[in-house]
Formats: sequence, structure tokens, C-alpha cells
Amino acid sequence: MYWSTLFVAVTSFAAASVSADFVQGVPPSPYPDQALKRRVVIDATKACADADDKDLPRNIQLASWVECKTLSFYPYPRTPAANDTDWKKGYYETFHPSLRASFNNTRYDYTTFVKAYEGFSAAISQNYGTGWQQWRDFYVASPHATNVTSRGGVVISMGVNGGILRGQTEANNYPNAGYWIVEEINDRRWVTVLTELSTSPAQPLVDGGQWAGCETPKKEL
Repeated sequence: MYWSTLFVAVTSFAAASVSADFVQGVPPSPYPDQALKRRVVIDATKACADADDKDLPRNIQLASWVECKTLSFYPYPRTPAANDTDWKKGYYETFHPSLRASFNNTRYDYTTFVKAYEGFSAAISQNYGTGWQQWRDFYVASPHATNVTSRGGVVISMGVNGGILRGQTEANNYPNAGYWIVEEINDRRWVTVLTELSTSPAQPLVDGGQWAGCETPKKEL
């Protein structure tokens, strides 16, 4: 009887201590302070160097490598030239020929994905030019869980893209996310799976016919 009375008293006190708008599993702000401090935010200006800095935690190295490569292959114009294809070098140095990729619900392989990016590049050049903006707010990077010497792993990136349309002065940015599988093949990192999600308005896309999915390959990362 005593213990049941005590339990009721404690639970009643706890209930009174919780605000009326409490929702199970939902924090009172977008990010609890502790989680906010633990987000992996990568400095784009030193991402390429940090990617191979063995003094840094493995997850920071992995996220830095993805940031470095994203800056090299994303198909925005680096110059005012309408046919700027400087991004292609980064594409071929980032993606493995076994690539499985998707943009929203489309599906691509190594060859068809670069063709999709050519279309993105032309649209960005025409509509934004060098006013294009894209960046990652933070990463969730999980290094290979069973091989502590592997430089591969799984990464989720969250950010925005968009920019200032030609003839306008105000930026229009849209949420963007990426799911990456990075594998170490022949002593170097490659992206073998990329699923990119964006809310940016776009013309209908041609499906490349190869589904990337989000499953982790069974081979070693």
C-alpha cells in the first residue's frame, strides 16, 4: 500500500512538472541544446585538408571528404560561361563506375547520372549563373562500424540550394539532403551510392532506369 501511494505521488508530481503542450518524443525547440552542439558542421574552406587529417575523429574526416567532393562536382557554373563544365572533373573523381544514384524518385547509373547533371548545369547556368548558392548546414557521418581502419562509411548531409535568379536581387533557397555511401576501393574513397532529395522546383526529369535505393551494399565499405 505504501509503495503504491508513493508511486502515485511521484507520477502526479512529474505530470505537474511537465508543460501542458508536452508531446512525447518531440523537443520543445527544433534542437535540444546538447544535440545542437554535437551536430557535425564542416568548414568548407578546409574540408579537403580535414578529409585526410588522421588527428581528427573518423566521422569528421568522412564528412569533410563528402563536403570537399560536393564542392568539386556540384554542377553550378564556376565562371559566367554558359557552357562551364568544370564540375565534370570532380564528378569523375568522386563517383565510382558502380554508382547507383537517384534525385528525388528518379534512378541513375554512373553514365545516366552525369547526363542528368548536365541538364542541371544548363538550367542553373541559364536561371542563376554565378548567383547559385548551395551549402550543407550539418552532417551525420557514420564511419565503417566493423573496420576501424576503413575511411568509408555512410553519410547524411542536410542543407539548402537555390540562389539569386538572373535579374533579381533576393535569393530563393530550398532544403536539400543527401544520403551517401562511401567505400574505400583501391586505397581511395569513392561514392558508390547517392540519393539526393530537393524541394527546389524543377522540370520533369527523365528516369535513368537504374534504382539506387538506400540499402547498404553487402561488400566492405
